[in-house]
Amino acid sequence: MCGVCGTFSPNGGIDRSVAAAMHSRLVHRGPDETYSLNTETVSMKLGRLSFTGLVDGWQPAEDRSGRYVAMTNGEVFNARDLREKLGSARYGNGVDVSVVPELIAQYGVEGLHLVDGQFATVVFDRAEKSLFLARDRFGICPMYYTVTNSGVHFSSEIKPLVQCVDRPWKVDIGAVDQYLAMGNIVAPRTLVKEIQAVPPGCAVKFTANNQETFRYWRYGEFSSPAEPVSAETIRKSLRKSVRDRLQAEVEIGAYLSGGFDSTAILMEAADLTDQPVRTFSIVFDDPGLDEGRFQREVAQTAASKHEQILCRRTDIASRFEDMVRHCCYPQRETYNVAAMMLASAARSAGIKGVVSGEGADELFFGYDSYAFDSATRSNRSSRAENEQAWGRADFSWEVNWRKLSHRRETYLTPRAREALDGNEFWRSRLIPFTEDEVKRLSPMQLRSIADVYVQLSGHLLGDHGDSMLMKNSVEGRYPFLSNSLVSLALKMDDGVKQVDFEGKACLKSAYKGIVPDSVLRRGKHGFTAYDLRSVTDSRAWDDWYGLVEASGIFIPDCLDTPADLSVPDKWDFRLSAISIAMVIDELGLEL
Repeated sequence: MCGVCGTFSPNGGIDRSVAAAMHSRLVHRGPDETYSLNTETVSMKLGRLSFTGLVDGWQPAEDRSGRYVAMTNGEVFNARDLREKLGSARYGNGVDVSVVPELIAQYGVEGLHLVDGQFATVVFDRAEKSLFLARDRFGICPMYYTVTNSGVHFSSEIKPLVQCVDRPWKVDIGAVDQYLAMGNIVAPRTLVKEIQAVPPGCAVKFTANNQETFRYWRYGEFSSPAEPVSAETIRKSLRKSVRDRLQAEVEIGAYLSGGFDSTAILMEAADLTDQPVRTFSIVFDDPGLDEGRFQREVAQTAASKHEQILCRRTDIASRFEDMVRHCCYPQRETYNVAAMMLASAARSAGIKGVVSGEGADELFFGYDSYAFDSATRSNRSSRAENEQAWGRADFSWEVNWRKLSHRRETYLTPRAREALDGNEFWRSRLIPFTEDEVKRLSPMQLRSIADVYVQLSGHLLGDHGDSMLMKNSVEGRYPFLSNSLVSLALKMDDGVKQVDFEGKACLKSAYKGIVPDSVLRRGKHGFTAYDLRSVTDSRAWDDWYGLVEASGIFIPDCLDTPADLSVPDKWDFRLSAISIAMVIDELGLEL
């Protein structure tokens, strides 16, 4: 992956210093090479983290006619097949993403659905003098933009936009409410009111007089299979996906949590490579958090070259603020510090890319919540707000309305609550489905869609994935999100994914005898780390108290509010208030 940024000024008068300034703040994303494109209406730069075409590859890439020119962050794992399909195999650019402009030339933006990979691309149409910003199906690669009187500014990260584009910046109180409600912010929203994220599976087109968003793909087109999907078919699909994501001219390692998803990937990777796979995992000195026993057993079974990184309480305390100020995204737990340490260890070992297991729980119904959805819904309460947010009055995802109301009262200042009126999170549709389309979905299918667009795209692949990895110049690759495996998942009935209240049943059945029994039998163990308050000294807590007070958003006494132990919250939202206050301070945002 890479870091891309720039300015599009369709009426001319472009300030090229903005792109240069943003690029200087994205070097960690692309330390290997720098590319530039400058015309009278566009100025953009790309910092490259090289995986393919190390000798014979370059950007920007063009289609054969020269009309479309693109700079692309990410990977196209089926580039060879696409080149043959497009008739462009004889053109010598060795970078896999060089197929993007020819793909758009022949098929339009809709052609992006053919890409099996992960990307955020900037495509300039020389003939029409227009610009496209587009992201992959699941939003693995980030892309943000802001529109000003002088044009459109875009970047792979939020912070360079705020620091380099001269305009007032404000907090999006609706995004704050999204986080208090769901522990996530859903694209196109960001914490900065004037900055939007390109939604997953979408392209945003800019011309001199117009801005329009096109959706070229969406997750959730479920169908019933003509015949059951066999365990062998599942295995073949995941195996091919792993093989594709190991393609590179540099070594690709693997994250190993000790759970089923990362273990299945590693077992396939170990069988596909001649040398031991380099694996990395986090361990804790708290037995309640540590999964080291399972990690070591799997590493031994796969004969990987394994490295365990110890995350101590002092690491959480000393690195939490650095982590937040880097990603500029709210937090609900401290485990991103562990993720940041994991990526740092991989990079120190000479690894630039890792395969990881994100996506399996969303596609194959692995979370405990799917078991509840498999039961009767007769006691589910209905709310008009749910219908507006999700298209279904009796579906609220993870939102507890009583607790949300209490959070708003005890966390938000009167001024923030006043600003929130009319901007509550539920006033925007959070998934790309209409009410009629939602009616045709089963409860578990609807939850799967919500999990993908709310939690996977924004958080697990975003601040937890991309931000922590790319801070250390490491790329994440996700075999469960390949086009073929996603297509299989969408064709499988609910009843083969969730069996006797056990999620991912079809996956586990397919890997019985391959994944160690101890891993197959163990329950779901989410990636978590130490509680922030328990590892923080009074001086740091007082400093954060001051940040929360200065934010203007939160009542500082909210940090003194203990969790209601009788009905515990899923997350400690005091941590969310602290992290949002840190972002406000880092970016200089106003309410």
